[in-house]
Order: sequence, then C-alpha cells, then structure tokens
Amino acid sequence: MNTTIILDDFKDALSKNLTVVLCGLFILYVNGALMRVYFTVPSFTQEARYVLYIFLVFNDMMMVALTVLLHVLTYKPRFISVPVCYILVTTSSTAYRNTPLILAGMALERYVAVCLPLHHGRVCTAGRARHFNAVVWWVSSIPSLAHLFLSLSERPPPFYTSDIMCYSVNIFSSPRQQVIGAAGNAIYMAFVWVTLVYTYAQVLCAARAASSNKRQIQKAQNTILLHAAQLLLCMLSYVAPVFEHYVLMRFPLLRNRLPFGNFLVTNLLPRILSPLIYGIRDQAFRTHIKRALLCQGSTRSTVIFSKRT
Repeated sequence: MNTTIILDDFKDALSKNLTVVLCGLFILYVNGALMRVYFTVPSFTQEARYVLYIFLVFNDMMMVALTVLLHVLTYKPRFISVPVCYILVTTSSTAYRNTPLILAGMALERYVAVCLPLHHGRVCTAGRARHFNAVVWWVSSIPSLAHLFLSLSERPPPFYTSDIMCYSVNIFSSPRQQVIGAAGNAIYMAFVWVTLVYTYAQVLCAARAASSNKRQIQKAQNTILLHAAQLLLCMLSYVAPVFEHYVLMRFPLLRNRLPFGNFLVTNLLPRILSPLIYGIRDQAFRTHIKRALLCQGSTRSTVIFSKRT
C-alpha cells in the first residue's frame, strides 16, 4: 500500500488521484466480469481450479478497493480513528499475503492433474478448494493478529480512541512488529517458491517421460511459469522501497513522480495482468469473457471444460 508522504500541488494531486481511481475502477470492472462468468456458469463452481482462480480474482478485487481507498485517504494527510485505520491496513495486508499462497495452491492443483491424474478427481475437489481458501485467509491473518496483540501490550489505551494519519508505519511502528512482518513475509515467500520449483520440476520430469499428451503437460509447465511471474510481481513491493531510496538519492527531482510510479507498478498493475491472462488462456472462460465485459445477456449454463492445464 502507499505509505509515501509527499505533498503535491492541487493539479498534481488531482491528476494522480484521478489516475488511481480510474485504474482501480477499470480493474474492478474487468475482474467483476470474470466473477460474473464464474457465478453464471454453474459448471465452473464444481471445478477446483476455477474455485482457486476466482478466489485469486476476488482477493485482487478486495486489495485494489482497499489500496485505492487508502491512497485517496492518505494522499492529502487527514486523520481517521485508529480502529478504522487498523481494519483497513490489516485487511489489505492480509489480502496481499493471500496472493502467493493462492498461487501455490494453483500450482499444486496442476501438479496433481499432471503427475497424479488418477487421484486428481478425488483430491482436487471444489469443496477442498474452498476449504483451502479458508485456510489461506487464516494463515495470512496470523501476522496481523500478532501485530494486534503486540499493539495492545505496547500502546496505551488512549491511543485506540485517538485519530491518526492512516499509514502502516503509524500503527506498526515497534521493532518487534517490523521483525514479525519481515519474518512472516520471508516465510510465506520461501514456502511458495519451494512449492513452485518443486511442482515445475515434477511436471518437467513428467513431460520428459511422457510418450503422449505432451501438449497438455507443456501447458501445465507454462501455467506454473505464469504463477512464478505473478509471484515476482508480488515481490516488487519489497524491492520498490530500496530501489526508490537509491534512485532518489541520485535524482531528487523525481521525488514527486517515482513513488507514484512505484505505487502503480507494484500495487495496481499485478492485480489486472494475471487474472486477465489466466482467463484469456482458458478456452472455457474465454468464450464468456467478451459477453460479460460488454454486459450482454447471461452466459450459458453449461460448458465443455477446456483442455488447458
């Protein structure tokens, strides 16, 4: 989320906020169309990979809405109550941590489909995918709960009835909270990278050993590589502050533009690319996306699932 405190003149502030809001509305519109396709085609709700996919789309929609709201609220410093700020920041942070874990789940589902095809129908069910999504929310909320307990033990009671500028550094300011946040992110990312590398290696071995259906296995490899690319986009938010610091040391005149550019690239751009790419690659989804984007009539109630893996 945007935590850079930079004051622009009215014209720049208006143009930047308008850009963020319009980009956010566009992302919500596109992802909302994908949600519409999912819920108007009952067959999609019975397939594990589509349940995981739509959870990624919904999670991105939630994060975009909260990120845009926080950007507008904090661009011109204004004070809001601590409980409201805490809910906004922690929900946004939890949704952000959800993304790599969802990608890990999607990669595992493709691994089972390719390497354990006889067990795929039993292991990867829609119900288990929904349970996985619930577990992801629970795991991602652990750092936020730890932050809350530390805040309750370190902050005086009057703090929670006060108003603050809603930046994460204003509510997660203690060294222990910073250590917990960094450690939690490192553990999550390490787990996801290990999962992606393992599943890709196993699918690659299956491709070399297969005498038939190599095209399907190749598509599974490409899907896992897309997950890795999405994870790299997620990790940009960790690299951006360091990059921004060193660039501004050499080019201080960029202090009003570089943070805003980083915000667009690390917070908004990843929320539109991956869901849209996955949706376009899937033949079953692609047949319904255009109609949903144009808000035309309801989609068909049944589809023949694509052979994409």
